[in-house]
Amino acid sequence: MREVTETHILDALRQLEPHLRGEVLDFIVFLTHRVPLERAPSHTQPLTAAAMLQSELVGLWADRSDIDDIVTFARQLRHQAEHRRGKADDVR
Repeated sequence: MREVTETHILDALRQLEPHLRGEVLDFIVFLTHRVPLERAPSHTQPLTAAAMLQSELVGLWADRSDIDDIVTFARQLRHQAEHRRGKADDVR
């Protein structure tokens, strides 16, 4: 299997219908909670604010018309992630 880079992921994300991008974020949040951060490769560096602004993450959802209140939306995403994580933990 070839190495998957951030560019590959962003290219695939751009090809999705905009209304599906929330599902991608939900899955990323799920993976973040499922795979402990201490298991991340040691070469991974956290993004600085400047690097994040240069990435294509900032403004990714700027054209979404289904998000009226970003604070409420973020709370809903966190609630969904926590709810899923609880179910996954119960399965073990």
